[in-house]
Amino acid sequence: MSLSNTSKLSAYLGLGLILVACGGPGADHDQPAASDTLAVDTPPKETELISVGGSLFSIPSPVQAALAIRKAGLKYQKDMTAPLDKVDAVAGKVFQSSLLGMYGADMAYVTVHKDGQRAMATMQAIEKLGSKLELSNSFDRSLLDQFKSNLGSEDSLLQFSGKAFRAADQYLKNNQRDDVSALVLTGGWIESLYLTISDPAAAKDAGLMARVGDQKNSLSSLVDLLESSDKDRSATALVAGLKELQALFDKIDRSYTFQESVTDVAAKTTFINSKSTVDIPAEQLEAIKAKISTIRNSILA
Repeated sequence: MSLSNTSKLSAYLGLGLILVACGGPGADHDQPAASDTLAVDTPPKETELISVGGSLFSIPSPVQAALAIRKAGLKYQKDMTAPLDKVDAVAGKVFQSSLLGMYGADMAYVTVHKDGQRAMATMQAIEKLGSKLELSNSFDRSLLDQFKSNLGSEDSLLQFSGKAFRAADQYLKNNQRDDVSALVLTGGWIESLYLTISDPAAAKDAGLMARVGDQKNSLSSLVDLLESSDKDRSATALVAGLKELQALFDKIDRSYTFQESVTDVAAKTTFINSKSTVDIPAEQLEAIKAKISTIRNSILA
């Protein structure tokens, strides 16, 4: 591995493995359910673009998902995150790569909730699992120290996660590991959805339910991505589970109303006025919860 790629991968691991949660081209339409404000200077990104197998995918930010969970007033529940001892239990490319993505989403969740101890433990698990996948031969201690010193800064977290995302994207492209990239993104998407809807209180927040509805298009693109990259058909069972989840999402009724954003130059603030509404009956949400838990448990088993 070249020095350049080793350096990029150190960022990849050290900042929570791109803090992933996966989506697709349809995620371009993901918008807050109500008016919101973003600083013009360094606006938090809802998505990052990644190219896998020659196709572009828009990846919803797990940092934004974690911020939305906190904004909705949901209680922080560390026990909802993936057990860190699973690093030594899971075997095989599919489960290890998916778990790596899950830990990345967990990193965003625990860091946004300022649980520095869990964040560091999660980072160590990511490093160990990355080594099992032969993704790294070294670990950038200076980057780790930089991340530790900025655990309490949401702005820094957003900036670092973007850098780590791009480093991971480039590394996997350079090393022709689209299958691993797709599986990592899948694990991150699964974990972010799980963290978003597991708390019963989530159903009472329109903003979170809108985010869940937005995953309908994301999931469709994710399935396409997995099928195109899974050359050895090792992820067939995972794809089958996601297709069952897809059938549940197809029953969600979602609408989107675009309204022009307004920028206050003096205040350096942009007001996002577009609105997304979603109707998810209680029984449908419970079915989605059950299915995402089943898929997640199959990875952790």
